[in-house]
Amino acid sequence: MSTFKNIILIGAMGSIGSVVLAALEKEPSFTITLVQRASSKATMPAHLKTITVSNSYPTNELIPVFRGQDVVINCMTSLSVADQFRIIDAAIAAGVRRYVPSEYGLNNTRRDAQALNLVFHDKGKIQEYLRAKAQSGVIEWMSISCGMWLRWSMANDFLGMHIGERRFVFWDDGEGYFSCTTEENSAQGLVNALLAAGTDRDDWKNTNIYLSDFAITQKQLLEAIERIQGVKYTTETIDSYSFIKEKQAAVAAGDVVGTFALIETGFVTGRYGGHLEKEGEIQNDKLGLPKKSLDEVVEAALKAYGDI
Repeated sequence: MSTFKNIILIGAMGSIGSVVLAALEKEPSFTITLVQRASSKATMPAHLKTITVSNSYPTNELIPVFRGQDVVINCMTSLSVADQFRIIDAAIAAGVRRYVPSEYGLNNTRRDAQALNLVFHDKGKIQEYLRAKAQSGVIEWMSISCGMWLRWSMANDFLGMHIGERRFVFWDDGEGYFSCTTEENSAQGLVNALLAAGTDRDDWKNTNIYLSDFAITQKQLLEAIERIQGVKYTTETIDSYSFIKEKQAAVAAGDVVGTFALIETGFVTGRYGGHLEKEGEIQNDKLGLPKKSLDEVVEAALKAYGDI
């Protein structure tokens, strides 16, 4: 049995936070507390304790919230991940044993990924900060790199998919490989790693955990969509190198939306650490996660989208 009992979750109503919460609640040994920003309009589950803090997550407010907690799991939105430096400092001051950062993507420790956009940069620096703190013995950490979620991507016109328009955009030749994991396997992998803490199966302390249900290309993704829907899509092609220059210039001029285009580029080109099978050992089997096929996941995503 895990030595962790008291769990703090930040970002519980977000796209991955809600799935992580569902997985945590299946484990009766966990006592879960939620942290919500003051400006949040989300309705939190009434049966769980929720603590509201200021929008900037000030360290002095978080320290008393974190006291007595074993684990802090962060599922905050990508554009806010730099706030985690303060959150980690509060966790250390409060005596939290393990911190799980808002990662859930590609290998953000790569320098080329960090140079591509600010989100990859900040996530990579958070990992560096946690590694340094773990070496000094003040806290443990683990993070989840799970590639992309196809259901979320389909709903948000990501990875080149524009389902409602029957349109698909390829980056270059559409042959770059990127890893995909379902939201449910991403969350369950996190929870199963926590459940191993303090046992002879605890292989994931102070580790970035690579998860992948499968690695695919954009062309393989479109083929699956067309096969399952029984329709043909119109296609377009982007030159990734000129696109990166354009979007980086736009971000420098204040275009926040450009950051998401650069995140998308980081995955679909296959050049920045999104093909996790090339970055390290995939842990799905060791963590006991169910196997998923491309067609199975695409069909479920299309059903969720309401298009089959």
